[in-house]
Amino acid sequence: MASLFTLDISGSLLAVAFGIIIFYLGLGMWWFFIAVLIDFLVLSALATHAKEDAKSTLKGYEKTRSWKNVVANGLVPVIMVVLYFASQTYWSQSPQYDQIIIFAFVASVAAITADKFASEFGVLGNQEPKDILTSKKVRRGTSGGITWFGSLVGLAGAFLIGLTVFALGGSVVVFAAVVVGGVFGNLIDSLLGHFEEMKIGNKYTSNLVCSAAGALFCGGVLLLLPLSVLL
Repeated sequence: MASLFTLDISGSLLAVAFGIIIFYLGLGMWWFFIAVLIDFLVLSALATHAKEDAKSTLKGYEKTRSWKNVVANGLVPVIMVVLYFASQTYWSQSPQYDQIIIFAFVASVAAITADKFASEFGVLGNQEPKDILTSKKVRRGTSGGITWFGSLVGLAGAFLIGLTVFALGGSVVVFAAVVVGGVFGNLIDSLLGHFEEMKIGNKYTSNLVCSAAGALFCGGVLLLLPLSVLL
């Protein structure tokens, strides 16, 4: 299982701990939260194992992921589940807020999936990456380097995760907000990657902000819409 999902022992143990938290705090929605994260793990594993030999020589390549990766990619989704629990248990808010929290959760996962696809598949394209801020050519695997191909496969990753909202009867508008949120988070990750090369932050902090940006973008957009548009 750890091999399939590319997690080492420490990463697997923390992932299980996060899963237990989601199971208890996700209330009646625990199955959906877990299913979305499993989707991410499977898609992430497929992306990681795609042409491993070709990617093994690239800067920053990781075949397995540790607890740091689990925190970077899973902390924000877990926080969204905690917020959902608080909303259901203590805040007694309207159904609109509960739905927004759920869809923001999906957007946070869409963002890290978009980033994973862009980084893992993007380096396999024939295009030379350019720094997102300076537009200067950089070598493959450099943080902050982007290509059109990488951006498109990142969109595909967000799209695949976004499809899960239809399992809850989510509207096309919600689907669009989740996907765009995922793409936005991926963009933020690339921007932070530029500063990683300057020793400001690292890939873990970038991934953490990436997922948070996806959730905040989606949640912010949906807050402006009436409940009738969400479902």
